[in-house]
Amino acid sequence: MVSIQVFMMGLLAVSVFTTLTTQAIKKLVREFGGKVFTNTLASVVSVILAAALGIAYGIVNELSFDAPYIVCMVALAFLGWICATNGYDKVKQAIKQVISGGDLDKAEDK
Repeated sequence: MVSIQVFMMGLLAVSVFTTLTTQAIKKLVREFGGKVFTNTLASVVSVILAAALGIAYGIVNELSFDAPYIVCMVALAFLGWICATNGYDKVKQAIKQVISGGDLDKAEDK
């Protein structure tokens, strides 16, 4: 099972690498005179990176790809997509709020 700390580190990695990869692809496409749909590109990149990270983490740590792990990978892909369109800080704050039971004061203390 994946801990919340490992999951959040994975989400941070997906968020950071989505931003960097999207910027690199945008520059490359614009160099050839193409049009870039930034949100669509960021969404696709985030889902691909989340899947790749989830698979790589499972292989490196010799984890079984059972139902709970697949659910974590789907959650990582979904939240990576949300980060790509809204920003990591907003998603992190929402996750902390859910974990603390909806109390924003408790979420900010952690």
